[in-house]
Amino acid sequence: MIPRIPDDPRQRAQRKANLLLASELMRGQANLAFDDIGGRADGWVHRLQWIRGVFSQPAVLAAASGGAAFFATAGKQRRGKLLSMLRWGWLAWRLLRQR
Repeated sequence: MIPRIPDDPRQRAQRKANLLLASELMRGQANLAFDDIGGRADGWVHRLQWIRGVFSQPAVLAAASGGAAFFATAGKQRRGKLLSMLRWGWLAWRLLRQR
């Protein structure tokens, strides 16, 4: 419920000042939220651009194509060994990256 506008000029001036202050605070909060969202979006865009740059290199494309060809033609037994080696490699990379 919205309170009634006071008849006293000092109270009206105080109410107006309070409303202006609240409006300014809300505007500031909106700007901070917008800057936060913009910063996060910029971070994701930089990550995607980095990934696109990595995958546009011929060596990476050749390795990815070779891996896809291997998985398409290899039997179940060989795929299992390769996946196990990839898991161990991923674990080693994660452990080394944390240091």
